[in-house]
Amino acid sequence: MKVLAFNGSPRGKRGNTDRILQPFMEGARAAGAETETICLKDLKIKPCLGCFTCWTKTPGVCVQKDDMPILLEEIRHADITVYATPLYIFTVSGLMKNFMDRYIPLLNPHIIKRREHYTHPRRYEDMPRSRVVLISNCGFPERHHFSGLVETFHRFTDDPDSELVATILCSMGELLRRPELQDFLGWYYEAARKAGSEVVELGHITPETQAILDKELMSLDVFLSVANAYWESQIAAPEREKGAVEPGQPLQPPTALSTTLRGAISGMPLVFDIQAAGNLQAVIQFDVSGEEPGQYYLRINEGKCSAFEGKHPGPTLTIHTPSEVWMAISRGELDGAQAMMQGSYTIDGDLNLLIRLKDLFPGVPAASGADKQIQKEK
Repeated sequence: MKVLAFNGSPRGKRGNTDRILQPFMEGARAAGAETETICLKDLKIKPCLGCFTCWTKTPGVCVQKDDMPILLEEIRHADITVYATPLYIFTVSGLMKNFMDRYIPLLNPHIIKRREHYTHPRRYEDMPRSRVVLISNCGFPERHHFSGLVETFHRFTDDPDSELVATILCSMGELLRRPELQDFLGWYYEAARKAGSEVVELGHITPETQAILDKELMSLDVFLSVANAYWESQIAAPEREKGAVEPGQPLQPPTALSTTLRGAISGMPLVFDIQAAGNLQAVIQFDVSGEEPGQYYLRINEGKCSAFEGKHPGPTLTIHTPSEVWMAISRGELDGAQAMMQGSYTIDGDLNLLIRLKDLFPGVPAASGADKQIQKEK
C-alpha cells in the first residue's frame, strides 16, 4: 500500500502542519505501508491557466512546463493521499490551492451524474480508488474555523472513486512549534501516529483515537494567555533593546540566606542558568500580596538576569501571588502545580515561561510540576 502526502505549508518541514503529518506517516509505516511526503514549497507549480488544453488539444497533458506532471503520476498510483495544509482564510494554503487546481488533467471533461451529483469522471481507469486524508491546523482556539475547509474536501471527494476517510484538525496549532511543550504534547503526537496505523489497517480512524485528536491542546484561558503574551513579546521587541531605561529600581543580591520574598527574588539572578536561557528575552513580573506586598520583576536579556523592584509596563509573565505562598513554593514546602490548580496563585502571560523557571533557576522549585497542570487542564 502506498501512502502519498502533500505538505502545502509555506514553512514546509519547519511548519506546524508537518509536526502532525510526520507522526501520522510514522504510524502508516509501522502498519506496513510505503510512504512518501512531498513539500509543495520545494517544487515549481504554476497556477492553472484555465485554457483546457489538457482536455482538448493534448488530453491528459498540461501545456505548462513545471513539476506538476511528476505529481500527477504519483497521484495515479497512490492508495491513500494525504493533503496536509495550514488553514489560510478558512481553506487551504495558496500552495495547496495551486496544486489542487492543476488536478484536472486526470479528469475527463464530460459531465455525468455520479451518485447524487454531476461531476467529471476519471480519465484513467487503472487508478485505484482514492482514499483521502485531510490534516490541518490553525492558530485559533475554536474548531468551527475548519468548517469551510472540511466542506471543500467533502466536495472534492464526492464521487464513487474517492472517499474522505479521515480528518485531523488541530486548533491552537501554534503551540506545536514551542520546544518547551513538546514533551507535554506527546499524547497528541502519539494519537496522530495511531491514526496513521489505523487508516492503513482499518481504512479509518477509530472513534477512540479521533476523540483524543479532537481534544483541546490546553484550556482556552491558558491558551489565550500564552498566545497573546507571545505576540506582545514580539510587538514590544524594541523595548527590550540594549540601553532601554528600566522602570524599576535594581535589587541588590542578598548577602545571606533570605527569609523574605524580596530577598528571595533578588537572589534568583545568582542561580540563573545562562545555558538554559539561550537567547531568551523576557520579563517576569511578581505582583505580590499578603504579608509582604510589593512589585518586583526579573529581566532576562542577552544571557543575563537582573532583579528590580517596581512594575514593568510589558511583562512576558506576571505571577499574582501572596508572599507566603511563593515563599513556601520557593522553599519546596508547597508544590507549585498543586498551588496553581487550587488557585493559591494565578498567572497572566506566557505559561511556557513559568514551566521553564525550574530550568532557568536551578534549585528554585517554583514551577516544578507545572507540566502536570497542563495535563490536568486537557
